[in-house]
Amino acid sequence: MLKQMSLFVLSLFLFALIMTCGAASAEGLARPNMIVIIADDMAWDDCGAYGHPHIRTPNIDRLAREGMRFSSAFLTCSSCSPSRSSINTGRYPHATGAGELHQSIPGEQVLFASLLKEAGYFTAACGKWHMGNAVKEQYDVVREGGNPAGYGYWLPALQERPKDQPFFLWLATTDPHRGYQLNTIAEPHESSDAVVPPYMPDIEATQGDLALYYDEIGRLDLWVGKVLDELESQGVADETLILFMSDNGRPFPRCKTTVFDSGVQTPFIVRWPEAVAQGVVTDGLVSSVDIAPTFCELAGVELSPTFQGVSFAAQLSDADAPGRDYVHSEHNWHDYRAFERSVRDERYLYVYNGLPETPRTPPADAVRSPTYAAMQQLYAEDGLNEDQLGCFETPIPKEQLFDVLADPHQLNDLAADPAHAETLQRMRDQFAIWQEETGDVELPEEELTPDGFHRELGTRL
Repeated sequence: MLKQMSLFVLSLFLFALIMTCGAASAEGLARPNMIVIIADDMAWDDCGAYGHPHIRTPNIDRLAREGMRFSSAFLTCSSCSPSRSSINTGRYPHATGAGELHQSIPGEQVLFASLLKEAGYFTAACGKWHMGNAVKEQYDVVREGGNPAGYGYWLPALQERPKDQPFFLWLATTDPHRGYQLNTIAEPHESSDAVVPPYMPDIEATQGDLALYYDEIGRLDLWVGKVLDELESQGVADETLILFMSDNGRPFPRCKTTVFDSGVQTPFIVRWPEAVAQGVVTDGLVSSVDIAPTFCELAGVELSPTFQGVSFAAQLSDADAPGRDYVHSEHNWHDYRAFERSVRDERYLYVYNGLPETPRTPPADAVRSPTYAAMQQLYAEDGLNEDQLGCFETPIPKEQLFDVLADPHQLNDLAADPAHAETLQRMRDQFAIWQEETGDVELPEEELTPDGFHRELGTRL
């Protein structure tokens, strides 16, 4: 009897030991190191991982090959600082107090980095900051700038971090933001490498402009490789989640600042060898507002009630897990007066434009570009086709609807088609629900921030 009791006690001990080890393993997976590498003005499909045939991005492609690529990831805003503010707070730009370009996040807003910090993470933001001074204290370290292009502090942050803490790093560059210079990389791209979308003229000016933009993506790719090498040299690559993304679309006409896919769809790649399968693609919709709750969930941190996003952690372990039903984006002041909103599901994009008499002028730096100068000249000569007139012509319909599967560049407006009336109403209703839930208020035109730049010259007013 005593022998049986001893065996029973031993069995309980071994069972408890196994359960404890399993719990420790699960906890280890729940508290990965985490890094966001965020590009500045990079379109979702401008890298090899998303099918570009000529841009040389071996390290970004490696992230996708060794991790998960999201095919349907979208930003809440195609504007630098509002997009970054939204990501860091887990709130839509209009709800952050910093919904317009160059506005600072108010100090009372909660950054998810602060929750990680309180839970024992070392947190650092390096490179481009662009979110104001009031919330810097919510990171352990904020090191702005660092030549070249914001990369200078990336590796020191990894090397000098406390080695007895998990870490979260926000690594931000200014690539591929304008202006561009020759010989950014050792082997520059050629004009012949350019893939020109149909809403821009396929001419030498556009091709050369895109080639210089590609060069800065190439430089970014080199630094992605340096980060991967440093993680491996420290022996922490397997337990480190890397999210690669952009803050908005390319700085070209009908891209950056718009709520079309060319403005708000983002590259979104997660590499986490310890937990994410290699070379998988998930098609479920995800929004950049979802990053904050996801990172907190993975770190075992209670989600802030201020978050407006939802976690996509389930998709990381199951590529077939359903994503969102809808994603939402907005366009507020970015150089020019604006009020645009969008709702997108897996097939349709609904666009609401509160200023139909105002043209969709590109941001000021794009207005000053060789591409737009050529487009202005062609417009004056009636040399643009119908798909290339969107930056110039008014009025713009107050509502637009696009079938993104049949029309990936969103050039064929279906809003007036009776066959799509039911879909239009469904998207319109979803827009109203989102506005109510997130506190989005449309102000009269005269109360919106006025233009700060000349729409034809791109010069400050």
